[in-house]
Amino acid sequence: MSFLRTVAQRTLPAVLAFGSAIAMAAPLEIAGSTTVQKSIVEPVSTRAREAGIELKMLPVGSGKGLAMLFEGKVTVAAISDELADAVSSAKKAGASAPANLKMFVAASDRLVPIVHPDNPVAKLSRAQLKAIFSGKVTNWKEVGGADAPILVVVPAAGSGTRAVIEKQVLAGDSFVASAKELRTSVAELSEVARDKSAIGYVGSGVAESAKGKVREIPGSEVVRPLAFVTVGEPSAEVRKLYDFLQTAEAKKLFLQ
Repeated sequence: MSFLRTVAQRTLPAVLAFGSAIAMAAPLEIAGSTTVQKSIVEPVSTRAREAGIELKMLPVGSGKGLAMLFEGKVTVAAISDELADAVSSAKKAGASAPANLKMFVAASDRLVPIVHPDNPVAKLSRAQLKAIFSGKVTNWKEVGGADAPILVVVPAAGSGTRAVIEKQVLAGDSFVASAKELRTSVAELSEVARDKSAIGYVGSGVAESAKGKVREIPGSEVVRPLAFVTVGEPSAEVRKLYDFLQTAEAKKLFLQ
């Protein structure tokens, strides 16, 4: 018994210290796109934790996420746009971008127009959407809907989603001055679900999370990457996340 007691006395502190080190391991902080948060980070977070990867998401938008990365506040940024366009948005916000950025594309995402479920409009062409979001069309009756003013809901400046809409839908035009700017995709969903006159553009995964509360209008989606960015080569911690996201198990969680 004394021998066993001695072994226990010598090994127990080491075991406890090891367990404590695991418990105290800092999470991997990711700052950026709310679309990446809803479409990738949240769906995989539980399984990632079981695989030893603790994730902490700061949903501040692609541009702000990159700015935080450039300032050394986080190890990795999440973006929902092409890297060059996301960096351009960050620079417009005053951020100084390093030259050695590395991008890992986790998935491609459809950006889809959404309306309230009671909105009778079944389809909108790209030209009609451009006219609506730029303010050339201001009433639903002009596109086959009810006689009601259109409330355009858009992401705040610095959002990757906003940049994609500006580039691929507006194509040189500006958002209508009366557009309601909201900080997150979740806030956009809530606004469209609440207001029968509202229209917005969100990632398909985000739209799916609110199925029944909002309705997707098919036929005018655009495609953009959902990605992670590091300064220089990813650290071992970030590489572990990338490797996990490429497994069949993880892809089942976030690829629809």
